[in-house]
Amino acid sequence: MFVRRSNFLDCVRIDHFIGFQNYFSIEYGAKTAKDGAWHKGPGIELFKAIKKELGDVSIIAEDLGVVTEEVRRLREQAGFPGMKLLQFAFDAREESDYLPHRYTRNTVVYTGTHDNETSRTWFEHLPEQDLEYCLDYINHTGKNPVDSLIKATLSSVSDTAIIPMQDYLNLGEEGRMNHPSTLGNNWRWRMTDFDFTGGLKEKIRRFTELYGRDPLQLRERERHDSIDKR
Repeated sequence: MFVRRSNFLDCVRIDHFIGFQNYFSIEYGAKTAKDGAWHKGPGIELFKAIKKELGDVSIIAEDLGVVTEEVRRLREQAGFPGMKLLQFAFDAREESDYLPHRYTRNTVVYTGTHDNETSRTWFEHLPEQDLEYCLDYINHTGKNPVDSLIKATLSSVSDTAIIPMQDYLNLGEEGRMNHPSTLGNNWRWRMTDFDFTGGLKEKIRRFTELYGRDPLQLRERERHDSIDKR
């Protein structure tokens, strides 16, 4: 499966990356997880084998959840970028690792993913203190806080930024892709040709260029960097 995907995708995301360091095992047929046990995962040897077999495959590590020092070290050994979500960042009680000023370049940043609420719904559900903290942090002064969240995402130092189309469209619950641990009514949202208006195209272009994420801008910057190093 991994080989097939790497043949027709630019990048492959490995879900539940922390399981390659430690995973919880439950005997087949068990009615509960109470008798399960933690085991060591295959670790760096697996990723060395992948590199030996396939070469330098572009991989994103979904390192969400409880990221221990062991997990962090494994990801760094493998050289994979980890994931950052702004929807995980704003807890007024503490400074989160998901706040953009704490990012490193070798990361992939999202407003939220397919498993999260759309950002509009997320704003509607934020506790008051967290909402105030978020709006202050992203310097929101306009009408639509989702656009401000998108800008904060694109302006981060992360090498890659991914914005769900539902956020560009400012959709609410009707645009949610997936409710984890539920069956039915998931993965049904589709964007239509009518959604992709001239106004939307212009907003995406403007935001992308504003924060230097246009592919042409990036190639030109890389060319200048190459010349400067000569």
